[in-house]
Amino acid sequence: MSTNQQPIRVGIIGTGIFAYRHLRAYNAVGQDKFQIVACANRSRDKAEKFAKEAGIPESAIYADPKELINDPNVELVDALLPVQYNLEIVEAAIAAKKHILFEKPIAHNLDDARKIVSAAQKAESVVAVAENWSYHSLPRAVAKYVQAGHIGEIVNFSYDSARPYNPSSPYHTTAWRQSPQHPGGYLSDGGVHDMAHLLPILGRFDQVSAFATKRHSIHVTEDTLSTTIKLVNGAVGVANFTFCSAGLKSMRLEVHGTKGTVRLTNDTTVELLDETGQSTDASAIQALVDKSTAGFEDVEGELYNLHDVVRNKASLGVSADEAFHHLAFIVAALEAAETQKVARVQTAA
Repeated sequence: MSTNQQPIRVGIIGTGIFAYRHLRAYNAVGQDKFQIVACANRSRDKAEKFAKEAGIPESAIYADPKELINDPNVELVDALLPVQYNLEIVEAAIAAKKHILFEKPIAHNLDDARKIVSAAQKAESVVAVAENWSYHSLPRAVAKYVQAGHIGEIVNFSYDSARPYNPSSPYHTTAWRQSPQHPGGYLSDGGVHDMAHLLPILGRFDQVSAFATKRHSIHVTEDTLSTTIKLVNGAVGVANFTFCSAGLKSMRLEVHGTKGTVRLTNDTTVELLDETGQSTDASAIQALVDKSTAGFEDVEGELYNLHDVVRNKASLGVSADEAFHHLAFIVAALEAAETQKVARVQTAA
């Protein structure tokens, strides 16, 4: 790794709730790696409030995102916008030869998502989807273990993801959540998180059948999804997602292979069963946890990786094509629930 590097100069577009989460993450990763130099928001008051906390000069506060993108002092654009604006912002950043980090899901529909994947593959700059669950180290270690064949061929899997109903959440107050343009509202906004864990472990998804329901009107669209899935590798399994649990937040995955079983609870606990079904030492999985991220996880891990990609030509933790697949599965599952027919998961190509 090279030394004596200048910090990456960041311009943040969208200074709402999650901009402050990113600010904390940039500060945690270190000012030797990132320096926030500009921000943009159509609400001047919101922009000024964020700029004051981030130490951004008044001359680098913008109402027009395009002006920030074209600011010669900005090297990386961090776009925290409703996803229907992703394609426009990504294309503008690429045209300006700026690196771009933008929010998941990759887009609000698969047409825009395909265009983003194509643009990312041709871009001279780095195009990164902000999928922080891709930077949870234990699920990544499980993925390495499973994909290396240590539990044999995947036969079957089950996944259960529960997030609690919380009407006081500040995220409910955002207009783009109250009138979501992305399919399924919370099911795609949150479901792509689950896919960030599942895809590296299980491999690509091929077909899906599903049922969906809506429990709480504040979620606008369906908020609970039950699916049966066939993977490209031939394995079959089930996955359930709800945003209506009574206080429980839990993600549990069990993968059965021809040589053993692995159980992952949240992003914190793993259990390994051998060919006889007995619990066995899981230290071989723990040994696969990436030690090169300085212990950073989640958003901090995402930014640490992004710095390594921009400055040292490392690989992104999640590609645009993978992010497309995350959304494509949710779209297919919602289609299957609506039509009551098996739906095929679309590809970016």
